[in-house]
Amino acid sequence: MRPRSLRAAAEESDAARFVGRDPEMATVADLLDADTPSRILFVHGPGGIGKSTLLRAAAALADRRGLRTSRIDARTLPPELEHAVEVVMSGGAVRRCVVIDEADALGPRLDVLRDRLLDELADTSCLLVAGRKGPSPSWRTAGLDAIVVGLPLRPLTDEDSAELLRSRGMDEAQVAEIVEWAQGSPLALTVAASAPAGRTDGPSSAALEQRLTQWLVGQPILDVSRDVLEVAALARTVDARLLSAALPGQATRDGLRRLAALPVVERLGDDIALHAVLAASIREHLRSTALARAAALSRRIAEHLATRARLGDMGALLRLSRLLESAELRAAIGNDPSDEYYADNRLHPGELERFGRHHGFDDGADWGEVLDWLQRPEGLLLIRRRDGEAVMVTRFVAVRELAHTAAPMRQPDPRRSHERDSGPAPGAIARSLALAAERTDADPARSFAGVVLFADGPARDAAEAARLGSGAFMLQHGVGDMQSMLIHYPEPDRRPPVPSSIASEVTGPLPRPVALSDFRPFGAIGNVEAMVLGELGFVPRSIDAGLLLAEDDDPVRIAALTARLDEVFGAGAEDRRQRRALELVHLGTRTSEEECLMALNVSRRTWFRILRAARERVAG
Repeated sequence: MRPRSLRAAAEESDAARFVGRDPEMATVADLLDADTPSRILFVHGPGGIGKSTLLRAAAALADRRGLRTSRIDARTLPPELEHAVEVVMSGGAVRRCVVIDEADALGPRLDVLRDRLLDELADTSCLLVAGRKGPSPSWRTAGLDAIVVGLPLRPLTDEDSAELLRSRGMDEAQVAEIVEWAQGSPLALTVAASAPAGRTDGPSSAALEQRLTQWLVGQPILDVSRDVLEVAALARTVDARLLSAALPGQATRDGLRRLAALPVVERLGDDIALHAVLAASIREHLRSTALARAAALSRRIAEHLATRARLGDMGALLRLSRLLESAELRAAIGNDPSDEYYADNRLHPGELERFGRHHGFDDGADWGEVLDWLQRPEGLLLIRRRDGEAVMVTRFVAVRELAHTAAPMRQPDPRRSHERDSGPAPGAIARSLALAAERTDADPARSFAGVVLFADGPARDAAEAARLGSGAFMLQHGVGDMQSMLIHYPEPDRRPPVPSSIASEVTGPLPRPVALSDFRPFGAIGNVEAMVLGELGFVPRSIDAGLLLAEDDDPVRIAALTARLDEVFGAGAEDRRQRRALELVHLGTRTSEEECLMALNVSRRTWFRILRAARERVAG
């Protein structure tokens, strides 16, 4: 008998140390059943979350089930895929399990390889794919949606993290500290568990970060300023303006260039994101060794993002919300991206009626009014699962539009002449929202009222939909100084828990209950900024820059802005130029863009650069 190979020993050891992921492995087991309709599993998540480990466990299970398993590392495939398909299909017509790891390396060739395998594999075979990004829309067309299952991987629970460390021989005295440091990242846990033995107190956070860097990059130290790395870790994503604001007085352009060149960053439009596991490690090390510095950097980041948001950059507001540390607040309003859900603003024909029947809304006394409300396109917002199924349907309008927008669109009864004269009467929901707006003294232009429907399903669906919906709403309406939101829930029991600090019920008798999210006195942006600064131990700023930099003739605002200009700008040439730019736009008689360019004798591009810098100085 041939002796067991070293590879076989390594695979058995790897399988023995696999812990947790019970729900995910149950999905894999279902996929491997010959009778299941699911035939393709697409595992996705950030680097270090355990995709490759799960695929190895899935392949081992497929081997035990009698499937012929083929493993493909997409990073090593040649440009010509035909040979890879021939190797996979060698051995005749049998049930197969084809595993494709690191699928992102294939780019558009992934779809080509998939289609070739779909043509060759027997209908009882299965395909397991893993990549950082979820399946593209092409995986939901041509009938594939009937056989594809998306599986986003999440961090391990604290219990599974501790079990993983124990399975790798970690001393019990070190387990709790390492679990806190790793934040559920299998990669970070593995790095910690592989640290050299001999220290009874365990490795320091600095040593763990260095080992993690070595693991990810192949070198113990990154060729980037430590200051730049710390800002990138604290801010989650950085661009040139944020880096400059967080590190005043430093030449950050070269630092940004070096950061962008690292193999552990991802480009997100104009932003750069450091590898999530490495960023978490740097944050933990910074906070454990220099808490005051971490707080000071975080404060500059938060105030810079809030300033940009006040000047109309709603994306900055979403980035600001990601700085929240409170798990409760992040679950309610944090704008971390989702691989499972997305926002939409269009209804399919007949979809609203089907949604109402399927989830029991059509039995309600107000269903006719709800239908009329949601069938209008202005302000409509849906949150859908990746398969396209709606889990939340909502529509909001400014309170000032409530009277003429909220009335049902039904035709008046011709037998009732008073309806012909006065128009259709508002229903119970519209009356409740209008009364609630009056009772809470809601600003008609800065407050919104609406109806929110959650699908009948897992509580997690509703919580994720509400979280994503808050960010999508801000992007949709772009009202950074929003004062309040008035919401009617036709099925209030489906509403996810919301922290009492940001939500309450409107008191007093109303035809229908109305919930209130009140952002006074700071407005929506200031409210999020105050939460972030409060967690850091700082008092929120009191100046509402959004109001200071309005373009109106309010004498109180003009006096306050003039005083602020005296405070901010000095006598230097650049200060005088920036102040003049603000005066042209925000003080005195309205000036055209051409007149502004002539007054400062600059190009259009330079004009906007000067104006932006001046506004940020006033707001910050």
